[in-house]
Order: sequence, then structure tokens, then C-alpha cells
Amino acid sequence: MKIAGRSLQIIIAILLTATSAYPISVAERSSKDYYYTTKILRELKPMIANFKNDSNQKMMESITKNYEDASLQYYGQNFDDSSAKFYNLKLEIMKLMEELSALYLTRTNELLKSTIEDNKSIEIFLELDRRNGYASYFNKPFDPLKDVMPYDEKFTAKDYHFYFDASKIERYLKNGFYYYHEAKRVHEGEDIKFIKSRKRIKTGNIDYVINKYMNVIIMCRIAKESALEIYRVKNQHNAGNILDKYQIRKDQLTPIFDDRIPEKFKVDAVDNVKLLYTVELARRKKTMEKLGLKDS
Repeated sequence: MKIAGRSLQIIIAILLTATSAYPISVAERSSKDYYYTTKILRELKPMIANFKNDSNQKMMESITKNYEDASLQYYGQNFDDSSAKFYNLKLEIMKLMEELSALYLTRTNELLKSTIEDNKSIEIFLELDRRNGYASYFNKPFDPLKDVMPYDEKFTAKDYHFYFDASKIERYLKNGFYYYHEAKRVHEGEDIKFIKSRKRIKTGNIDYVINKYMNVIIMCRIAKESALEIYRVKNQHNAGNILDKYQIRKDQLTPIFDDRIPEKFKVDAVDNVKLLYTVELARRKKTMEKLGLKDS
């Protein structure tokens, strides 16, 4: 079955590389590439800003310069030149997308592992469930003079909500790992490997690979959001304190102010809603200075 599945992927890739029966003009190709690369770069810019490193920053600078050059040729209606430049530009974007989607996979894996360790997620949905025998102690009146306190250092009063929320923890874990492994499967797909192995890749197939890498990032964001939700559920008792601390309303509780999430993962939470981490940090700093608070 595994061999058959792989063969099917290769057949699909071969079909993708076949020459179209209805070739389009150079002008139309150039126009399609202009709008396609513009759309992709608009989506990429915030991602690179949020997860900047020397490698992707250098690639993004080159891509931006080459995009400007190709666009100038397109505006000047030099379609042969612009088409060639957009082709090379998309090859650069494809390389950047491969690296960036791998970075998202790494961060997603780290976040999923951390949410299990920090929040004792598996222990929660195994033990703190309404069907668990321990729950029966909380379904009857408690006499502090005669009865033994059901809470201890491991399970405090603020954890009682897990008897109702344990199923949420389990659902978020399943969802997070499902989308992480789906993203990893797509990233390592035989179709992408086959297309990239070609000596010259057709422009439509470059688009196909770029779109695949973009889907990897989308699935990673879904997986990371599930992991972040576990932090929010675990620390839900802090929600009111956070609103008081920053003097904001519930609808103003954007990720940068959400202290239920560890600081090291705030950038992921901000990126998930397609905001810029540096801008959000500046917003929080300004708010805290206004309130006379010290930023973390």
C-alpha cells in the first residue's frame, strides 16, 4: 500500500510537469506571476519579521530587490524580461518557503512538547475527569472539621475546573499533533521531492511547491494555536487579573497581553493572528509605561 501510494504521488507529479494543451501568452504569464508573487510576498513579510534570522533575512532582501526589478519590467510592458525575472524570483521564493516552513515545524514541535510538560496535559485528562472516582469527593458537602481536605499540593482549588475542562485538553492535544504531523507529511512529500529534482521546473509547478509550503505553515499555525489554548485553559483563573493589570477589556486581550501564555511563545501567538511581534511589544511597553508598570 505504501509503494502504491508513492507511485500515485509520482504519477500526479508527472502530470503536473506535462505541457499544457492551452499555452498562455508571455504577457498573460507575466501578469499571473506578478499578482501571484505579490500575494505571496505580502503573506511572507510578517512571517519573516516575526521569525527573523540571518538566513531568511538575507534571502528576503534579495527577493524584495528582485521583485522590484521584475515588477518594473512588468510595468514597462517588457513581458519577456519580466517573465524570465519572475521565474527566477519564484525559484528564490520556493527556497525561502522550504526553510521557513521547516522553521515553523520546529517551533510547532517545541510548543507541543512544552505544553505537555508545563501543563501536565496528559496527566490532567487521564486523572481529572468527571468520571474519575476522585471527582466524587467534590460532589458532596464538605465538613472542614470532620472530613479530609480533598485538595493537596498537587491538586489545588484553582484546578477544580479541570473536571469540566479535561476533555478540552485532550481535544487540543489531538488536534495539535494531528495538524503538526499533517504539516510534516506535506513538507516531506514525494511530489515536492520529485518536482524539485527536475533540471528545469515548469513555472506552474514552482507555484505548486510554494503553495504546498504555505499550507505547511497554515497547518503549523493551527497546531500551535491548539497548544496555546491548553496554556489558556490551564491558567484561566489568571484572566481577570490580566485585565486588571493592563486595565483593558476582555475584547482587548490580544496575545501580547495574554500572560496565560509563556513569554517565549508570545511571538507564536502574535504570528498566529498575523500581527507583527515588534509592533505588539511596543504596544505593551507603551501601555505599561502609562500604568507605571515594569515590562517583563
